[in-house]
Amino acid sequence: MAGKAESKSREGTTKKRKRDLNDKERRADVKRHHKDAKLLKQKAAKRDAEEAELKGSALRVLADLKADGGSEQVANGQDGNATDAHNAGWKLSSPLGGRIADIDPVFSEDETHLILTYQTSIQVYSVSDSLLVRKIPLPLVRDGERKPIPLVVATCLSPIEPDFIWVACSDGRIWKVNWRHGTKPDDTLHTKSQTALDMCVAPVTLNKSAVDVLYVSEKRREAGLIAAYCRKNGSHLVSKTLFETKQPDQEIHLLRSTDNGSVLVGAHAEGLVVGTIQVGSAKDGLDLESEFYSFETSDIVCTLDVRSSPRKQATSTPKKQSGKVKSEIIDVVTGGARGAMFIYNDLLNKLHNLRGSKSKKEEIQARKVHWHRRAVHTVKWSRDGHYMISGGSENALVLWQVDTAKQNLLPHLPGSIENVTVSPSGSSYAVHLDDNSAMVISTSELKPTTYVSGIQSAARYTTRPKDFVVTRLSEVSREVRKPIPAALNPLDASRFYVCVGTGQQSAMAGYQQSAPILQSFDLSLFRGITKQALARTQPTDVNITTDGHAISEPAITHLAFSSDGNWLATIDDWKPPARDIEKVAADAQEHFIQERREVYLKFWTVSPDDNSLALSSRVNSPHSTTRPETVFALAADPKSPRFATLGDDGLVRIWHCKTRQRDGLTSTDAKGETLHSWTCASTTALGSNVGADIVATLDGPPPHGRSGSLSFSEDGSTLFVAFGSRGDGTVFVVDTHSGQVRTTLENLWRGDVRHLRVISPYIITLSDDLRVYDVVADELQYGIKLPRQEEALASTGFAHLEVDRRSRTFALVAPGKEGSQIAILRPEDPRALFMESIPHKITSLVSSQSSSGFVALDDAAQLWSVTESSDQSAVSLSMPLEDLGLDKVSADQTGAVQSQQDGGEEEEEEGASDDEGVPAGDAMDVDDGDDDTHAAVVSRQRLAELFDAAPAFAMPSIVDMFYKVTGLISAKPLATTSA
Repeated sequence: MAGKAESKSREGTTKKRKRDLNDKERRADVKRHHKDAKLLKQKAAKRDAEEAELKGSALRVLADLKADGGSEQVANGQDGNATDAHNAGWKLSSPLGGRIADIDPVFSEDETHLILTYQTSIQVYSVSDSLLVRKIPLPLVRDGERKPIPLVVATCLSPIEPDFIWVACSDGRIWKVNWRHGTKPDDTLHTKSQTALDMCVAPVTLNKSAVDVLYVSEKRREAGLIAAYCRKNGSHLVSKTLFETKQPDQEIHLLRSTDNGSVLVGAHAEGLVVGTIQVGSAKDGLDLESEFYSFETSDIVCTLDVRSSPRKQATSTPKKQSGKVKSEIIDVVTGGARGAMFIYNDLLNKLHNLRGSKSKKEEIQARKVHWHRRAVHTVKWSRDGHYMISGGSENALVLWQVDTAKQNLLPHLPGSIENVTVSPSGSSYAVHLDDNSAMVISTSELKPTTYVSGIQSAARYTTRPKDFVVTRLSEVSREVRKPIPAALNPLDASRFYVCVGTGQQSAMAGYQQSAPILQSFDLSLFRGITKQALARTQPTDVNITTDGHAISEPAITHLAFSSDGNWLATIDDWKPPARDIEKVAADAQEHFIQERREVYLKFWTVSPDDNSLALSSRVNSPHSTTRPETVFALAADPKSPRFATLGDDGLVRIWHCKTRQRDGLTSTDAKGETLHSWTCASTTALGSNVGADIVATLDGPPPHGRSGSLSFSEDGSTLFVAFGSRGDGTVFVVDTHSGQVRTTLENLWRGDVRHLRVISPYIITLSDDLRVYDVVADELQYGIKLPRQEEALASTGFAHLEVDRRSRTFALVAPGKEGSQIAILRPEDPRALFMESIPHKITSLVSSQSSSGFVALDDAAQLWSVTESSDQSAVSLSMPLEDLGLDKVSADQTGAVQSQQDGGEEEEEEGASDDEGVPAGDAMDVDDGDDDTHAAVVSRQRLAELFDAAPAFAMPSIVDMFYKVTGLISAKPLATTSA
């Protein structure tokens, strides 16, 4: 029968490989290996022939698996009215999260809201409680376009209409967005060159009416220019080119203006451009008179800030002479790519004197201060001009006293500083960090009052990091190079765990993608909860060598929770870079690296109170031969607290915990909790596979690399293991109680195996294609061939497979050239229940035992959920307060509290009493509402856990249900003390 799996006899497969082979036996194995190598092509041709004969056209292309092929797909999965009949039962949520763009945060005029610019949206947060109030998606991709996604380059608050912000896009589109009401942005205007590098907005009075004038730096014909745009009378668009560089390749990448818009300062690769703007008297067009100065700087400018202050005129200065001096003082500070900062005091007056007589000419001299090791990422003037605030890759906020250049540091921040904004009143700073977080810090105490934390996983770079504007020894990768380990809490699907680095730049630097930290993220509130290091890190120490190379950190390669949620198992891997052994002989370098390699299996205790982690056991080199070997897979038993690992040494190990004892007594910690230790319960050799140490010593050409994956059955009695060289296609069936291989299944995967999952009675494997095998019927149910153009990308490991045992479905993610395609299928039927395209590369795909549905993480640090529309217990993402109808509560809270206080005073004066007849003077102490609290936000999953816990006839009483629901939306009472 076509597609029939071949079963080997138990006697031929259950024999464990001997570990004490002598040299002669090893050489014999090598000869047999070379002899059998000639049959590899014949086996491959046989497999291809069998695939062609699979029943029902099993290996069909993924794009042809739609049940309703004539229907159109919903672009990006953001339209709730899907036209596809099968997609109607499933839905793809709008993306939530993302990385904060390298753009200064924006304070609202009253400083009650913080506006952050993400790569795909504008998100408004409440300063009082750090909650997401509103998310405004940006229409970066036009309908029907297949061009690269443009970037947001600038966001500025309108000085005329504080409820609006101007957002500039790299393709020349500029939107005017009402951030307070969240209206959908439309194309307000387009630049003439259809490009935009930076933008600033200033108020200008035209025909006795104040309007917003947008100064935009553009690129035209390999030269840079500055143009002004405005909407006259609210509709008529007028523009004017103010300045254009004479030299090619001098794009003005930074553009800043004073508050009144009278002075513009721009920076290009070789120097600064300073211009004065004056409004003419013409009624038609945009009558702006400009005069620009240009001069070279000693370093590439990465950041700059400008401030103006009135000039104090001396009483003895004649009026005629005073007219030659500019009426305002323009101070400019710049941050260089090599760490130095340059302060230009009264710059405009010095530039004006350069055009005077020789006796009055003054050289443009800057005061230099230097503290940062690499590029200065941001620098700002304080409101009074007495201080400067700078930040870089040192994870420290630096406060400079302008007169003395004395520094005051706020060190040990969780990431390098990318942007700083001073609030309108000067009472606080908004700081954007490299780890995709932002905080508001009070200027008086330097303590954070607001903290916004997004998903901090590695994401692709959309722009070149500032530290690498100049050539350095170490470089950063622009793309995410491998999948990111992640998991959902098995007991609480709203708790998402993902492996992150100590910052975006540190995670993407070096030879491997660093991720030694586990971030706990609450999906119901959509904010980061905790971060804990799972391996050694270099967060705030000097993380570069004396030669200038980045110090590499270990990477977490696998992550799994036990079924009861009390244990977490992780695998971290590290090996020294090749540059560290340059003096070692060439033939011994690889062996030297392998000897110094570190592979650890760690078991963590999960606290039931706050989900914090405590290290319980560490196993050095859980799989090793003469050296530590790679761990291919880690899986958790769905029925009991135990784990299984698969290594490149050809062994499967099952780990279980036992009570730690000393002198026959149970060991306890300081809190009296019982201590546990983890040990290997059984070891199983997979057939006659040769160990990695023997393979490495083979003479002749090296064999193909090996790969593997494993998964427990739903009852935990069987372990299915896919392991072997490229194209072996063998799956071993292991009895978890005895540790013996019961049987083997052939031809279940092709190429490199990536994932193996089980939905009884089906085994699902993902390699170069996907295959669903029926164990009971002993036949291949169907297979799916990934699209041809994606086969090259699939080899990078970004094809994902995950199962949902509640809905008995599985999700398949196929990577594409510009994004990913996600499909939901049942193991019984090859027709896809749901299929959509995502314009980003999916780096993680997870599901939970306590909820149905899937959660995907992409390389833009955005989260997507795929769930059944009718399933109330499905995992879901948080919504902004606006979608929940709670945004007005936040806006009106301060006024409501004040009115309550005023009303309470009036009642006390009138001697009012309550309904019980208690006089006002004898009233009980109650909460006066002074606490700035938000209305409670309860996730849908937690309500479903209460109401769907049992059938209607077995539900608790209505009183018990009332207290359970109120317990979700109310805070815990304060502890009372007796007098």
